[in-house]
Amino acid sequence: MKTDLGVVEVGDDNKVEVHVPTKDEDIDQEYDRVLGVLKAKPLKRQKPKPDNWTKQEDYYKSFRSRVVLVWLITNLALILGILHTNTALSGISTSGSQTPANIYLTVSMNLSFMRC
Repeated sequence: MKTDLGVVEVGDDNKVEVHVPTKDEDIDQEYDRVLGVLKAKPLKRQKPKPDNWTKQEDYYKSFRSRVVLVWLITNLALILGILHTNTALSGISTSGSQTPANIYLTVSMNLSFMRC
């Protein structure tokens, strides 16, 4: 047999004939052939070295990702610091109730005005 699983042929009157290896020698020979293929080590592929333009683009992408990550962490620290304080912040006046959300928004607004 030339195929692993056998051959299917369509005969007269749409009859199907299936030729499957049934001899032990054929099955053993195919098994040994496949075992040899599996034992062979695959060829090692060398990774292409990136050019200077790609390195520069990767550096910029990495830098932007780090900036966003630091920004998120500092915002998280600010939120946690404000929400876990039991005292009102000195120098910040909020109208209405002193809920943590109001304090956070007031601090954020003051910080954004300070940048301008």
